[in-house]
Amino acid sequence: MITTGAWRRRMTLLAFTLGMVGGAIGAAQASDWQGKVSLEDAARAFDDAALRIDTSPAVEMARWTGPIYLAVSEGSGMSGYASEVETSVRFMASIARVSVTRVAWGDSRANFLVRGNSGDGSGKSPCRSSIDWNDVGQMVRAEVLVNVANPGRVTRCINHEVLHGFGFRGHAHASFSVLSYKHAAQAQLTDTDRLMLETLYDPRLRPGTKVAAVSPVACSILAEKLRAPADETAALCTGRGTTPRRGLVAFAGTRPTEQAAHPPSLQPGYREGGM
Repeated sequence: MITTGAWRRRMTLLAFTLGMVGGAIGAAQASDWQGKVSLEDAARAFDDAALRIDTSPAVEMARWTGPIYLAVSEGSGMSGYASEVETSVRFMASIARVSVTRVAWGDSRANFLVRGNSGDGSGKSPCRSSIDWNDVGQMVRAEVLVNVANPGRVTRCINHEVLHGFGFRGHAHASFSVLSYKHAAQAQLTDTDRLMLETLYDPRLRPGTKVAAVSPVACSILAEKLRAPADETAALCTGRGTTPRRGLVAFAGTRPTEQAAHPPSLQPGYREGGM
């Protein structure tokens, strides 16, 4: 759906059925990535998750540039998960170097809202997130629906949807990521996820930049973090975003407004009956 107001805004709705396991999330230094993630995989994951809108090409990069005001609803069974939500948002914000202030539900400043979702008229209760950004790639709002009807999968639901809320509007299905349906049992952020988050919020990338220009720079930043050899970096990053084999040639076109004008369908991986 496309909405207009003080600025032209673009919104995408992301609906999922998610799987979760336990595990701890922790910060890592840039030098710690070496040997854990390949440059090819990291660059592909970034392109898929940060430079697409759901399953369609994006036009510009988007991320938070101002403070997050987090509001968590106390209704719909969320009281037991509010702390976990806040921990997830603050952890990702610490990597992104974005400030977070917890505010009451209903506070007019709230721009990152999380509430419970125990079902709908059709009996389905997927996790969902909707994110909104302006013409210059600044995130302005994120809303997350957490499926509290399945407690065993709430952690993955929270981390998956909150990561979308930080500007990752697509999925890294081919990579070991909490944003991948292929790894549906992964509940916590992986090394790849943290690398992508560090890269999206690297000051060398500017919100609103066309994705064809973002891709090679992001690849070079990832190569630096991974200490990739110069020949590998040149082979994977030079000209990235302009050749079909990089999967970004379509990104140079205009935003597919026809698709955005209609309600999106449930994503692949959704199973009848919800999570």
